[in-house]
Amino acid sequence: MTPLPAEVRAVFDILRNADVAVGNFEISLTDKGAPLEKLLAIRANPEVVRDLPELGLDVVTVANNHAIDYGWDALRDSMDRLQATGLRVVGAGSTVAEAMQPTVVTVDGARIGIIAFSCLLPAGMAAAPNRPGLSPIHVHSAYEIDSTYQMEEPGELAIVKVRTWPDDSDLRSACDAVRSLKSDCDFAIVSIHWGFGSGEQLADYQWPVARALIDAGADAIHGHHPHAIHPVGYYCGKPVLFSPNVLVGQQVFLPASPQVQKMWSEMSTDGYVACLVLTGQGVEIELAPIVLDSDRLPRHALGADRRRIFERLERLSKAHGARITDNGERIAVMPS
Repeated sequence: MTPLPAEVRAVFDILRNADVAVGNFEISLTDKGAPLEKLLAIRANPEVVRDLPELGLDVVTVANNHAIDYGWDALRDSMDRLQATGLRVVGAGSTVAEAMQPTVVTVDGARIGIIAFSCLLPAGMAAAPNRPGLSPIHVHSAYEIDSTYQMEEPGELAIVKVRTWPDDSDLRSACDAVRSLKSDCDFAIVSIHWGFGSGEQLADYQWPVARALIDAGADAIHGHHPHAIHPVGYYCGKPVLFSPNVLVGQQVFLPASPQVQKMWSEMSTDGYVACLVLTGQGVEIELAPIVLDSDRLPRHALGADRRRIFERLERLSKAHGARITDNGERIAVMPS
């Protein structure tokens, strides 16, 4: 591995210095399997696993729409490689019960549980009682057409409204798993793959899922998938981080179709690392804003970059019950 620039290491130091660092790991490190039929199937050289200790992660979720791009055997191989480095892996398994198993880390006598789910589930990726795969919360979609508008503007996309909602059975199972985890832990953290890949809008189903998981005992929700900063919100005093964007985004250097390359070119390079302090009074949050450099590695956001990230967070989060402040040294998040 080429030595990392000091500016990049400074970001990874946040993770290395944390008691527990959690991240979404959205690629399999494997030479096994064959690509599934989907918009984009990606994997990485298994030798990359040697570089992972540099990141400082302790727990990774593989419950996402790319971890199983090359099939279950490839993901299982990747999970084995990750675990061999000492990483804890959640979000997938040989059955749905195994996929929904959490991991628990003890820090200064406090038990912190992490459990993972994905709402983005290409065909065959969701685990079932007799099928390996990801820990699922399926989402249903319905399309409403404004017939009056359609008569005057046939073919106009604005005539179609999309509604989405979580599958009742999957959400009950997820809530049962969170409830069980919370009964055995001081803090329960849910990591979830959801939302739209870009832009700033939330999907209809996201808040209902977040509220249900918090009602079941989640103390904080760590969302991911959008390649952009999405809002921070609060429900019953519990934070929901809808998306911090990505920490390392080097998939853009892989071969891909023009459609995918266009999508990648539109992805934001702004993001943040969330630092959660778990206390007897709840969860305190500070955000470290970052930007991805030309190698798609993170550096601390300074000056105009930092202001842009703060202003976006402040604007988006206001409607979701969160107040964002920046005193020049730290960006803090609290209920409004």
